[in-house]
Amino acid sequence: MAALANIDLTLGSDPRFGCAQSIEARNLARYRLGLSVLARHQVRAADRLERLSRTADADLRPLMYDPVLRNAFENDLVALERQTGETGSLAGYLESGAADALDGAGPCERLARPRLRPWPEHAASWVWTDLDPSSDQERALSSRLDELLAGTLSQNGSGARVRPDADMLAGLRRGAELLAALLPHAGAGVLPHVSLAGFAHGEMADGTLNSISGGDPLPSTLLLAPERLADPWTAAETLFHEGLHLKLFDVLRTGSVTVDPGRSIPIPWRVRPWTLTRVLFAMHVYAHLLVFRRAAAEAGSDLRARYGEPPATEFVDRATPGSEAAGSGAYTTSLERVTYLARQVSQVHGGMLTADGRRFVDWLIGAVSPLAPGLAAPGPTPEGEPAPPQPAAEVDLNVRGYLRVQPVQVCPIPEQGQLVAFSPDPPRFQWLNDHAWLIYALCDGKDLSSLRDRYRQAAGSGADDRLDLGLTGLLSAGLIVPAGS
Repeated sequence: MAALANIDLTLGSDPRFGCAQSIEARNLARYRLGLSVLARHQVRAADRLERLSRTADADLRPLMYDPVLRNAFENDLVALERQTGETGSLAGYLESGAADALDGAGPCERLARPRLRPWPEHAASWVWTDLDPSSDQERALSSRLDELLAGTLSQNGSGARVRPDADMLAGLRRGAELLAALLPHAGAGVLPHVSLAGFAHGEMADGTLNSISGGDPLPSTLLLAPERLADPWTAAETLFHEGLHLKLFDVLRTGSVTVDPGRSIPIPWRVRPWTLTRVLFAMHVYAHLLVFRRAAAEAGSDLRARYGEPPATEFVDRATPGSEAAGSGAYTTSLERVTYLARQVSQVHGGMLTADGRRFVDWLIGAVSPLAPGLAAPGPTPEGEPAPPQPAAEVDLNVRGYLRVQPVQVCPIPEQGQLVAFSPDPPRFQWLNDHAWLIYALCDGKDLSSLRDRYRQAAGSGADDRLDLGLTGLLSAGLIVPAGS
């Protein structure tokens, strides 16, 4: 149990990929900067956008994790970066007063009747009961939430929302309680990533809907089939599964892990290939499910007395008919599947990961490897596939030095040694660590020799290689330009 507790702690506390509070802090910083940037493009709503960007975290969080407002914000940022000029989605809701009240609830949650929070000791999530709008502005919010749900279900198959009854609500609560008791760090740590929990029936491409989580189309939301709530262990595993998807979605809002997210990868238990991004999402879940199932198997008598006996065998969704696995009978366990996926992302397609992506894969595989020896055993790189990235070659730097691109707006996160920056031409959001920001601050147009001297004073001697790499990264990000050019 001590080894399992250490794995749980590792998965739930890593500041980049595991700690919900750290991930949320980075997302809130991104929201603040994005709101301030949007204020420059939406004159009529500029005051509201700027005021919201300065709101305390406790008030900003329920507003910007509201599914409708978050969807509008993300759509506006995409429009800003693509320079389409269509950046008024969020502004429209703000002008109607959707974010004027600061009472700890988001605008859609205020419409819920009754208003229920399923796990208040862990997060300010709410349950999709009935929405009762009483004004044109509220009806617009309610209709938009329904549209986002319909789009999410139709994209993956078909289905409809189910209004929860008392048994479903009790099952949801018990599932969350069991998950948090079983894995107090990794399990409880997914619940803050869930803003809205709902219920649905439907048919998906791979069979009957068990559960689904939203990305950009329905942010911060998970939906469960009522049948998944009858058994507390099934409910806990389902919440864990979908909560992990929402967690990684939040991680990816604050940094890129792939250089080719759409790269196609064959999946033996599916007929159609998956994108590299989807492979990372699936690997993330399967790795955590190894831990969940070991914890369930080792659950103490107190949990068994309260929640019943855990499932005796592992159930993984069936292979798609016509797939390789459907014929061979392989890839029937989480271990088989995560082993295959881990090899794809760490060896076969490792060259398609960013430095952050490699750290993510190493962290995840390293955390669960005690439960799966040989999970990332070395294997040959197939001919034609990219080799893992090699150390950067030496770069010829400009002897005249470098100039900062202006204007650049920033929002720092000092406790994490990071900041998010926005450069306007072309419009781009960048994540920088404190070392990169030091180099950026030193790029004032003076020659390279002066830049090196001042950098050594701040960073210490023997750090020239880091300066060269930092300058190269800032050039690539478009945050500095060669002086005299």
